[in-house]
Amino acid sequence: MTHMDAVVVDLTRELVRAESPTGRESLAAAALARALRDLGYDEVRVDRAGNVVAELQRGDGPTVLLNGHIDTVPPGDLDAWPHPPFAGVLDGGRVYGRGACDMKGAVAAMAVGARQAAEDQVLGRIVVTGVVQEEIGGLGARYLASTQNADVVIVGEPSDLRLMLGHRGRCEVRAAFPGRLAHAGRAELGENALARAARFINALEGLDLPSVPRVGRASATATSLVTWPKDGTNVVPGSAELAIDYRMVPGESRQELLERLQDLDPGALLWVPEEPFQSEDGAVTMTLPRENLPYLLAEDHPAVPTASRALSAVMGRDVDVGTWWFATDAPHLAAMGAPIIGYGPGDPELAHTSNEHVPVSQLHTAVEGYRALVTAFLGGRP
Repeated sequence: MTHMDAVVVDLTRELVRAESPTGRESLAAAALARALRDLGYDEVRVDRAGNVVAELQRGDGPTVLLNGHIDTVPPGDLDAWPHPPFAGVLDGGRVYGRGACDMKGAVAAMAVGARQAAEDQVLGRIVVTGVVQEEIGGLGARYLASTQNADVVIVGEPSDLRLMLGHRGRCEVRAAFPGRLAHAGRAELGENALARAARFINALEGLDLPSVPRVGRASATATSLVTWPKDGTNVVPGSAELAIDYRMVPGESRQELLERLQDLDPGALLWVPEEPFQSEDGAVTMTLPRENLPYLLAEDHPAVPTASRALSAVMGRDVDVGTWWFATDAPHLAAMGAPIIGYGPGDPELAHTSNEHVPVSQLHTAVEGYRALVTAFLGGRP
């Protein structure tokens, strides 16, 4: 194992130990910033949103921005874990813990791989970023996109080392169904809002939804239902509110999906909730819809064959190309106008689980992959 092989493992473990639930990422940000300075980045700072931003300048040329998030979901039942979720245990060639796969391992590999690429006769600017609040809202990436520029962006969400071109979007839709209260003993005197919501859910399951190559079909899933009065089990519900997880495909707008759902019950009230977000220290505030747009990079975009060739050389075979089944910060980062490609270590199906881990072998390969990508986009030679 080389020195840098050890560094990426040690940094992954250190970042896992720096507990960083969404909105409270300062411990992980400090650990990452310290590691980037130790690696010799030209400039390392934490921006107003709490994102870590590190730069390497190697002459005049384009900018490659590598992006990962440093926040995590909660650990859940601690007893369900094979190792404590914030211990960063190395066992059997795997680093275990919350965020190991999603996606502190990738952030560590980006930090090391990009630093190595800076010595590959590249011309241009390399930016490594660890953003906050990806899991909910995307405040960090949205702020980053408003303050940075790039010619290509590499997102390190777990992909099992596949080259990823995008994903479906997510829109949380709320549907309110009015009814009329009545005694359950004379239910015919009222209008049952729960029954109305049930008819909507049945129709939802048979809805004809659009499909797009690569990302597949849109989906609409009922995920929560509340009726009022909440404690009136002998009362015909006078109102009901349903939450719908709608996974939209590229080319599908919020207005289109709302109209599609509205057709199922013209009298229902539909809306997309908004929620206030702020950085950990309150310096940046945003009010954001519960919506993450879809993103899909065209396969004939020049960035795709460049990335494919670079990663195939690292893998020793043609790299698999696909899309994520979950949403990422890619749509927020796309506001910079740069193409977004994805590549990261770890099995996506382990994200958010109590068995979350990342193989050391994939961390090492990811370091080589990120190095190869940066070198390819900045015209260098390893």
